[in-house]
Amino acid sequence: MRKLLPALLSFMLFTLLLGSCGKHSYENSSILILADSLMQTYPDSALQLLEEISVPQKMGKANRAWYALLLTQARYKNYVPLKDDSLIRTAVDYYENGRSKERLAKSYFYWGCVYRGQEDIPSAIDCYLKSLRIMPQECDSVFLAMTYNHLGDCYNERSMEETARGMYRDAYAINLDVHDTLRAFHNLRGIGITFLLELQFDSAAYYYKQALEMALSLDYPVLSGIIYKDLSGVYSEQREYELAYAYISKAISGLSDIESLASAYSMKGDVLYNMNMKDSALYYWRLSKESPDIYTKTSNYYNIYRVNKELSDWENAVLYADSFIVCYDSIQAMNDRAEIDKLMDDHLLELHKYELSVEQKRTTNLLLVSFLFFVLGLIFLFMWRDRHRKNRYITLQKQLMDNRAETLSLNEQEICGEDKNNKLHELKEAKAGICISLFKSTEGYKRLDELQKAKPKERTKIIKNYRKLIIIDIKRTFVDVMEDLSGSCSSLTADDLLYCILILLHCPKEIVMDVMNVTSDAIKTRKSRIKNKMDKELFDDIFGD
Repeated sequence: MRKLLPALLSFMLFTLLLGSCGKHSYENSSILILADSLMQTYPDSALQLLEEISVPQKMGKANRAWYALLLTQARYKNYVPLKDDSLIRTAVDYYENGRSKERLAKSYFYWGCVYRGQEDIPSAIDCYLKSLRIMPQECDSVFLAMTYNHLGDCYNERSMEETARGMYRDAYAINLDVHDTLRAFHNLRGIGITFLLELQFDSAAYYYKQALEMALSLDYPVLSGIIYKDLSGVYSEQREYELAYAYISKAISGLSDIESLASAYSMKGDVLYNMNMKDSALYYWRLSKESPDIYTKTSNYYNIYRVNKELSDWENAVLYADSFIVCYDSIQAMNDRAEIDKLMDDHLLELHKYELSVEQKRTTNLLLVSFLFFVLGLIFLFMWRDRHRKNRYITLQKQLMDNRAETLSLNEQEICGEDKNNKLHELKEAKAGICISLFKSTEGYKRLDELQKAKPKERTKIIKNYRKLIIIDIKRTFVDVMEDLSGSCSSLTADDLLYCILILLHCPKEIVMDVMNVTSDAIKTRKSRIKNKMDKELFDDIFGD
């Protein structure tokens, strides 16, 4: 009675909610919450509840996305074939906007299950990997282990046994940590299958035996039967037929479904034939010939035909040969249809690739033309700026020449007075301004500006490499200003003149010290000496005191 109590309570709640569905909007998430709570323990009830929703389109976007995810999950858990991905895409499209990482991860997982049902293994792997990348750290460990296990199955189908083994081991570690013995059993069996596919029989047997211990601890005869059958296959490959016979006999006692039993009977017939017990082999092959699996059936018909031929039972040999040919032709027809389908798919894929290639070429050409126009624009802009710079330089040089000529003309005039002195002063100031503008077009100015913006450690490197260049460009550009200063005060040395130019360029004290390679005290001394040599008006013009 206690075991029936949870089911009874769920059924009552289910009935009450169904009665209220007509009165409330489908936007009410109560039904979805109930279906989610039933999903793990009663997936059939969850599926029934979700399928009772007749018009899910009336739900809001959030509930409709959750409904799509839950319905796909419920169908998967109830072994309903997932043939169409339009439902789960609704969930993926909604949750991709960052609303719920966990639900988005689950949506990608079940989308992968849909692809796997369609035998599109590469797309399934892609979805499972996306699910792993999106999955939050606090996500359900069972779901994480399921994803790894499904990836292992997919990689096995793609003959990537080593990669598959890594996935199974990740899943096994998680299930072992949460003491989920049933799922850990499937992980160990998956590892064993990878070794069997690589013909590493000892390793395969080792993991199968570990899985067998778990199956026996669970007291689940079907699982034990599956592993016994796997072990029989391993020992049969190693030609240890006595062990193979013992394990396949145990497997038959534990298996119950028709297909598994038929496969076990066929395997036992193979083992008995290899043990030269042909009559017994015929008995088990005949038991297996009604298998729903056409490949098992065809193999059994051929084996029975072969043994009857060896025993000279020609009547039965011909009878089973005919049955074998009929089944073989059916397999060939299936393979032909599959081949035609594959060719059609390949054709459509190539057509799609061609269309993509044409589009890609068009895009590439467009990008190339755009790039060429961009490069031409840059070249034009560079040429325009260079021409503008040269024109400005020529204009400044002309202004300087005009200034020189006007100064020379004014000096040659035999007139004295305050007007002449004022005019000469204005020409000297204009000359200094022109020289400063000319200096800004030199490499020395760029390095001086870089020096002013640099940090102390960087300044040391710059001044070491470019000090000489800065001084040369200053002396070459300000030659007229230096001549005027020397004419006004003949006792000024070359270093005094350089110091005056640096002050005219508004260089900070630290930069002056770096360029002239002197200390702070030396700068103070030089300034005091220049003050004593130069008249007060000129000194004030330069130093601004």
